[in-house]
Amino acid sequence: MGRSPLVLCLAICSSFTAWSQTANLVCSTTAVPAAVHAEGLAERMGDIVLSCSGGSGTQFTGNLTVFLSVNVTNRVSASGSTDAQLTVDTGAGPVPTGVPGQLLSATSVAFHGVGFTLPASGRVDLRIGNLRGAANQAGADQPIQAFLSFSAPQGFSLTSSQFTVARTTTGLLATYASTGIPCTGSPLPASISLASLFSAGARFVSTRVTEGFADSFHRKTPYDDTGVRILLRYAGLPPGARLFVPDAVAGSSALTPTSGGDLGLPQSGGRYAPSTAGSLLLARVEGAGADGAGGAPVYTPGLPGSGAVAFSSAAEVPLSNGAGFVVYEVVDANPGVLESAQFPTFLGITQAAGGEAAVATLQVSLAPVSSAPLASASGPVPRFVAVPPPSDCRVLADCDAGYFPRLFVNAPPLRFQAIAGGAGWQPQYVQVRNDGGGVMSWSASVAYQGGSNWLSVHPASGVNNATIRIDAFPQKLAPGTYQASLTIDAGPLAGSRSFPVRFEVAGLPALDPPVTVDSITNAASLLPGPLVPGSLATIKGSNLRGESVAVTFDALAAPLLYTSAEQINLQVPPDLGSKTEAQVVVTVDGRASTARTVALAPVAPAIFSSGVLNQDYSVNGASAPAPLGSVLQIFLTGLVSPQTGQVLVKIHDQDNLVPLYAGPAPGLPGVHQVNVAVPRDLPAMTTEVVVCASTQADAGKRFCTPPARLTVR
Repeated sequence: MGRSPLVLCLAICSSFTAWSQTANLVCSTTAVPAAVHAEGLAERMGDIVLSCSGGSGTQFTGNLTVFLSVNVTNRVSASGSTDAQLTVDTGAGPVPTGVPGQLLSATSVAFHGVGFTLPASGRVDLRIGNLRGAANQAGADQPIQAFLSFSAPQGFSLTSSQFTVARTTTGLLATYASTGIPCTGSPLPASISLASLFSAGARFVSTRVTEGFADSFHRKTPYDDTGVRILLRYAGLPPGARLFVPDAVAGSSALTPTSGGDLGLPQSGGRYAPSTAGSLLLARVEGAGADGAGGAPVYTPGLPGSGAVAFSSAAEVPLSNGAGFVVYEVVDANPGVLESAQFPTFLGITQAAGGEAAVATLQVSLAPVSSAPLASASGPVPRFVAVPPPSDCRVLADCDAGYFPRLFVNAPPLRFQAIAGGAGWQPQYVQVRNDGGGVMSWSASVAYQGGSNWLSVHPASGVNNATIRIDAFPQKLAPGTYQASLTIDAGPLAGSRSFPVRFEVAGLPALDPPVTVDSITNAASLLPGPLVPGSLATIKGSNLRGESVAVTFDALAAPLLYTSAEQINLQVPPDLGSKTEAQVVVTVDGRASTARTVALAPVAPAIFSSGVLNQDYSVNGASAPAPLGSVLQIFLTGLVSPQTGQVLVKIHDQDNLVPLYAGPAPGLPGVHQVNVAVPRDLPAMTTEVVVCASTQADAGKRFCTPPARLTVR
């Protein structure tokens, strides 16, 4: 229905025949406007009251039909009878007429055979209640109006014909990890409770939900199947992950709200006391379906005055293929106060050595969830469309609070140059930092204005602080200028930043000089010596650039990573196996260099310049020292081959440090990665790090890298 007003049209279709005498019946129409959920599909409209007066003792009968401009969504029986209510009050209080509201169409309900006798006072009230409609069809912040018309040739009249019965308002606001949940290593205690999870330092992500209007979070009424529910859906969790959530969540109006301690409230499992006024309390629903329907709350509040209760119990969220859900139901609330609740989801994860943290997703919505805005025999009441909730920080006036993350990005001008068809290796580095509080999950994406897939971004997502490497590759690009934009997105609270990228690809020079090879060295150290099959090497010489460039080792083609007129970076063919030497030939546009003999070895490691990164991906140095106990990431080549034996690390005077990970660097052919913890007993200083390896044939002999400078604190 768009955003047009929701118009409620009532028509008394018959003329209410007077049995004993003719009388003029004058009726005024009123309604108490109800606040209803804009997400709702079975929202209860405000009661409609017809206050009528006329001659006493007159008996009337007739039919009453209600038309809605949105679908009627009451519970309906197989015979078409709904649970909409019609009562008559002749002075002794409202009395059900016993006349069922019959569903005539998707938008209308009729009460056939309504009868009453005017009392001595000559006054009678008709009230239509529990009429439900698909408010979501009207849109948010829309008035719901009613229009009454009588067809009354025998003496009926109305004093008013149009009035407001409700207004649609967004019912759920939230703060949660909309950009992802960082799945890094997290310990679990032997016995699960909120207190033990907090004490063990288990990683958690907080969710905060807030009412869009007072009484949006309402408990079960006699007309409802359940109280309002909140559904949380998790996805993308790594294998072996475990999730735990509180069994009960005390809200903002409770004695002590439940809180993880990261959204402005002290860490607590929560304390609650039942009262006549009510205070917000959510209870986990056991046995609910994926739509949030069914099951029953695991906790039921006591009677008002029954005493305070402290909460600490927690339950595991069942996961299947990295996905799961949990449902909470409002079991108590204060209808006169705008309330909120926050609670942690704890993660138990074993982090794989050398691996990157997975980033899971979380979706929050009102529940039960449905997509059918129709009257139903079995559809849950209430029920809602799964709409992502807006942020609640404006309502709670904490959008600028220090406990929310804030994205900071430090990026140089992202400009690259290369030769068409080359194998460019031109890295640029972008620093991402969380300048606020909490946990900031971010992702990096590229939008191309010309060409495609000529940029490599690593890592493409992360948590809090990191250094992103950007590489431009011209292999499939024709000469020209190409543009793109790099976007770092950390979600609606932390913000996002976009940066232009420019790539100038030049054509090949029209030269035909001889191809000359001056040196063949380890690509990391640029020193002569043996090369390792599968590692990276650098060839320097002259006239090495062309439309077709190839390098062979004993006729085996080497993968090329970068070419220029004076330098080629390549990967030594892994298929050389256990050979001790090979003949190297460079061919440019059909012109071959003189063959050069290079020595081969199973191990000959060297660390790349700026190849020692801190745990936060920053390049280690005097301005970015590595904290004691943190994990260094060392990038090198020539370390790993089928004949490589044990790998050890030396930092300062501490030999034989066993790395946490030693193997191929993910996504970087020929590059090897060693992760090692900095010893905690070192003083703050600038020193050296060396990586050594043995061969399987001679485990007692070590082959070590040249020392690399290292600063620790």
